[in-house]
Amino acid sequence: MAIAKLMALQTSGHISHEVLLSRASLQLPPERLLDIIPETPGNGIVELPEFSSLWPDTRFAEMPAGDLPDHPFSPERPAQFAGASNAWAALASRSGTNSTLLANDPHLGFSAPTIWYLAHLDLEAGGVIGGTIPGLPVVLVGRSADLGWGLTTAYADDQDIFIERVNPENENEVLTPDGFKPLVSRPAKINIEGAPARDITLQWSQNGPIIPSKHYGLGSVTPPGHIAALGWTALSGQDTSIEFGFKLMRAKTVDQAIAAGRLFVAPAQNLMLADRDNIAMKTIGALPKRNANHQTFGRMPAPGWRAENHWQGRLNYSANPVFKNPLGGILGNTNNKTVDRPFPVHVSFNWGDDQRIQRWRRLMQNREVHTRESFIETQLDSVSFTARSLLPLIGADLWFTGQAAPAGSRERQRQVALELLASWNGDMNEHLPEPLIYAAWLRALQDRLIRDELGPLADRFIHLEPLFIERVFRDINGASIWCDVVQSAPVETCTDIANLALNDTLIWISENTRGTLESLRWGDQHQATHDHQVLGAVAGLGWLVNIRQSTSGGDNTLLRGLSRGTGDRPFENVHGAGYRGVYDFADPNASVFISSTGQSGHFLSRHYDDLGELWRRGEYVPMSLDLDLARAGAVGIATLTPAR
Repeated sequence: MAIAKLMALQTSGHISHEVLLSRASLQLPPERLLDIIPETPGNGIVELPEFSSLWPDTRFAEMPAGDLPDHPFSPERPAQFAGASNAWAALASRSGTNSTLLANDPHLGFSAPTIWYLAHLDLEAGGVIGGTIPGLPVVLVGRSADLGWGLTTAYADDQDIFIERVNPENENEVLTPDGFKPLVSRPAKINIEGAPARDITLQWSQNGPIIPSKHYGLGSVTPPGHIAALGWTALSGQDTSIEFGFKLMRAKTVDQAIAAGRLFVAPAQNLMLADRDNIAMKTIGALPKRNANHQTFGRMPAPGWRAENHWQGRLNYSANPVFKNPLGGILGNTNNKTVDRPFPVHVSFNWGDDQRIQRWRRLMQNREVHTRESFIETQLDSVSFTARSLLPLIGADLWFTGQAAPAGSRERQRQVALELLASWNGDMNEHLPEPLIYAAWLRALQDRLIRDELGPLADRFIHLEPLFIERVFRDINGASIWCDVVQSAPVETCTDIANLALNDTLIWISENTRGTLESLRWGDQHQATHDHQVLGAVAGLGWLVNIRQSTSGGDNTLLRGLSRGTGDRPFENVHGAGYRGVYDFADPNASVFISSTGQSGHFLSRHYDDLGELWRRGEYVPMSLDLDLARAGAVGIATLTPAR
């Protein structure tokens, strides 16, 4: 249960997003706020109040850009590195095998060993096989003989920050709708081997536990004389998520699995399902029930003493979106927006990647029927819809321009870079130079656009925001004003900024790579970093326990390789599909699986990284519920016998 709670924390990003939205709103007018943190396209957008209007005559503290504790064991993750994933399924009518298909690749931070462990569990109800997390006796993603299931992060808004007003006469009381009430307090002792124990005090308001101001940058949006509390569905004392896992493994049909989802609490997920005749996707996890008059609609920290901001329990499970046996025969999710419903039954305002779904839809529509192989091809697709859509906008006035320039000059480099990108198809292939030029250019461009308005807060935007760039270069609602540098006298155009950013890119490339532009390799910069969380930073051991692999893909490709975004190597691949599985119910034993490192957690074992090279090349291994078939190809059998 503790591991499940830890996973919930690491795959939830709404706390960080609320803080970032609030901090940006303190510096930007509402129309510009919707540029840099845009709504996912669709109806039902609610007009936000200005955060500062909730706290009149208040000066907020300046906080450094790095808001999370910088420690390898810290469970907190920036919002950009919360969970992601791909999952899709096809009915027999869209399958070349006349049976259902399902594919899933959950995205989490890379590590060595990987968080995923491939396993086959024998239950009284039958065998189940797929991806587990050590410590959780559940096949989280995989199949039984009758049912396949996968998960993607639902991005449901299941976290809220409440700002509590402290009684100036008693620091252990906060304001409520019924006046000042005492916080619930409990002493706790943290035992530390080889050092004195630490005594701390845990506190709760009626809205949730009190969170220290240094966490998530909360101090920057908490007025003096106030503290922050966290409302989160995973803090429920009636969390039956583990029981859900047991019932899911015993389910025989899509409908039974959907019914089991009622037990799941957090973190909210999209459960993709396929039995032999049906496919479905159901959002599982508790959705908070909010008042329609909530002051910030749950998008920004809200006054905790106002009754209209309080949660009113949870929505009924029937309110969770469900899709079953669509007319088109195919379901899919890449963390994109799934429903467009008005607040307070909206599910979320902050959705995941809306770029990958565009490429996925194209690949699904290109074929009338699909097979296991076409689903694998889609999982491994490295073409960036984002690059294809943005480069024509930012390069429109730059392609094939400029005077002839001698070889080796900066102007010649600029022309070569533009020529390469002009003829590029958007494939983020590890062997090509174009992906690096594109990624570095867009990174430099976004920084130039926002740095003068946001100052140090610009450091929080470590990944490309595609909708922002598109709004600016299409001048949506006057968004091209971002191209003008506030501090300069001239009025810069978007072409000017694109050109300056390209110069920044060429300088960065010359300082951080060797050779000509044509000889660059994206994979040299986009290495997957499977680091050992304990020994990886120990001098002399890192080279032995850490695994590095040249990889294709990028931040917004189906073959997702999310970059680090900061530091000396900003394009390192640190977050992606540590597990992939494709299940074909025409021949379940032909289903294939892979994880990103190996089955052993011991770095001296040959099985520590032997699956990693297959994973990097886009290969898979078969796994069968037939024990005789499985053992026929075994290199050996290890038996673990408990001491008691």
